[in-house]
Amino acid sequence: MSISSGRMGDMSLLEKTLRWIVLAGIFVLPCIVFIKADSLFFPYITGKNFAFRLIVEVITGAWLALAITLPEYRPRRSWLLAAFSLFVCIIAIADAHGAYPFKSFWSNYERMDGWVTLAHLYAYVVVAMSMMNTEVLWRRLLQVSLGESVLMGMYGLLQIAGKANLAPGFSSTSRIDATFGNPIYLAVYMLFHVGIAALLLARTWGSEQSTHVRWRDGLLYGFVITLDTLVLFLTGTRGTMLGFFVGVVCAIGAYAWSSRSRVAWKVMGIGIGIVLIGAGVLVAAKNTSVVRDVGFLNRLSTISLSDPTVHARLLNVTIALKGFEERPLLGWGQENYALVFDTYYDPRMYDQEQWFDRVHNVIFDWLIAGGLLGLCGYLSLFASALWILWRSPSFLLAEKSVLTGIGAAYFFHDLFVFDNIASYMLFATLLAYVAWRASESMNSARICMVSLVARDAFPIVVACSILGVWGVAWFVNADALAQNRMLIQAMSLQREGLTKNLAYFKQAIEYGSFGTQEAREQLANNVLRIASDQSTPVDIRNAFGQMAIQEMTAMQLASPLDARFPLFLGMVYEAYGQNSAAVDAFGEALQRSPKKQTILYEIASNKLKLNDPVGALASFKQAFELDEDNLDARLYYAMLAIRLGKQNVADQLLGPVIASGNAADPRIIAAYVAVGDFARAAEVQSAKVRKSPNDPQGYFMLASIYYEHKDMAHAIATLQAAKAAVPSITDQADTFIRQIKNGTLVH
Repeated sequence: MSISSGRMGDMSLLEKTLRWIVLAGIFVLPCIVFIKADSLFFPYITGKNFAFRLIVEVITGAWLALAITLPEYRPRRSWLLAAFSLFVCIIAIADAHGAYPFKSFWSNYERMDGWVTLAHLYAYVVVAMSMMNTEVLWRRLLQVSLGESVLMGMYGLLQIAGKANLAPGFSSTSRIDATFGNPIYLAVYMLFHVGIAALLLARTWGSEQSTHVRWRDGLLYGFVITLDTLVLFLTGTRGTMLGFFVGVVCAIGAYAWSSRSRVAWKVMGIGIGIVLIGAGVLVAAKNTSVVRDVGFLNRLSTISLSDPTVHARLLNVTIALKGFEERPLLGWGQENYALVFDTYYDPRMYDQEQWFDRVHNVIFDWLIAGGLLGLCGYLSLFASALWILWRSPSFLLAEKSVLTGIGAAYFFHDLFVFDNIASYMLFATLLAYVAWRASESMNSARICMVSLVARDAFPIVVACSILGVWGVAWFVNADALAQNRMLIQAMSLQREGLTKNLAYFKQAIEYGSFGTQEAREQLANNVLRIASDQSTPVDIRNAFGQMAIQEMTAMQLASPLDARFPLFLGMVYEAYGQNSAAVDAFGEALQRSPKKQTILYEIASNKLKLNDPVGALASFKQAFELDEDNLDARLYYAMLAIRLGKQNVADQLLGPVIASGNAADPRIIAAYVAVGDFARAAEVQSAKVRKSPNDPQGYFMLASIYYEHKDMAHAIATLQAAKAAVPSITDQADTFIRQIKNGTLVH
């Protein structure tokens, strides 16, 4: 018998209050997706996560007071709960023995992940399994979440219409993000809700309700499925779109296999055929205006192994495998893929993000975080959920099939991206629902039915619980929130001037919470700007520099495998003219990431400042030889070779890229002009003009080279050619021609 049906009349006011606090918190949790905390750093991430943690802490405290005193509030035994418990313990051990335990446990503002979040998710699952003790409660919770997904979808459509704001740098009218700040996060949010709507639809049609009610609810769920699917595709997230198709196929396949329904098999076959035909048509028509102008169609049509994003994901997997080989059993701890990325950096990643902190593949992310044990723990969540789902008699076949499809779609999605608090929370909710419903139907025993304290002591337990919640909430959130707000102040313009900013940076760092790394990095970034600002008093510039050096040194010691911090330290040293000190810092960065070209560029730049051009040339050569497809490395190497009079080396480097126009780079042109080799400068720039005949800047640059060489005839002829090729710049070209003829052109 459930708690609600058997004991409601016998509950004390205190017990009822605690119960409603827990239930209210559970029903409020889906609302956190609308939070965008503009007063916090990373407003799309931190506000949602702090809210999630605080709510879970409150409901866990209230539940504990009930569960300690009253055994009927404890969860029933479940293989899924056992798997989750084991997984949390394995990751805790992996984090404690990882490469940087502090970050593994606490994460940072950008991700708000780590073991702390995992522990909160676990607490949420336990509480939900224990307190959501009727089918009506679960249905209402899922319906509330669906209603909010509709509001979220409407907001996304308003973004397309230009009536709602887009997140700078991440979203656009062709890739909406709603209140998530990232289209990927909105995509998986909608993916879950398409599945939840399908689940409730299956439950409705399998119920004994009246035909009128079933049609009414069916139409509502159908509307949600349609809207959420549309919004999912409008995010343009390819992995999630493909995951949607995988989920549908798996759901229909599971139903067909279990029901032996020929109709279901035919539906699945027809569906797969339609998808394959659609994919073929999409690929064939990818260059048409219809496909190019529809954002999600354009992104789907560009999926290939040669796609830069796909290529980067595959390279990340190879890097992760090397990291796994070094620490196979328990991995590196959560949040430490950045260290693996530095250590085993693949030079072919030169044109990608230089500081990846995720593999963008759930298998390898958990393999790095928890090793083989951690990955097995994670996969056991899916395995145990499927096991109890398909063994439980309480689920309709259609429900089992839909839940299987949701799991498949989510898992496939995570093979290409990574999670956020919304997807974590929705996954945890479905796990708790499956575990509760299966264990309830089989009347599984509750965990530890022994009374731990007398019922008369209930008020004392509640008082202790309140103190415990306050203590945990303060420990987990207070300093982190205060540090976040202080960091915002440190980065904002202050009426008192930069001295106040420096004071705020000091206060932010002194909190010592998980935002300390971010505060130190933002300090270093600000210092690189302030150091060259001659309008800033010398004493203030020096104070910033001294503090940045001190904090970057501390960060370097705290995370001894991360190349980011010694690199930043070297750049700060350079900004203050301490080039000799920068040598050791850059050397340390290269030791931590020996194949990263960007570090070699900084080393070469530093050697030039130390009047060691030969050493700089060697560093540029080393960067180029790591991957000869790296155009920047090729041009840096060629540029310095030109300036050092090594024309044979420069010719060998630039020869393969002259015809493409890529040799006509400002660095190369400036180098040729500096050594007076106008013939080669004109040669590479002429190739650029031939390659891009409609680019007026190419003509102007070529004319400038001729003018610099006192070859007025060719300069004028080039401008005449520009007029013929691009008539819209005729007036500008004529002005330059007159100035050349009059000898008044200033360049």
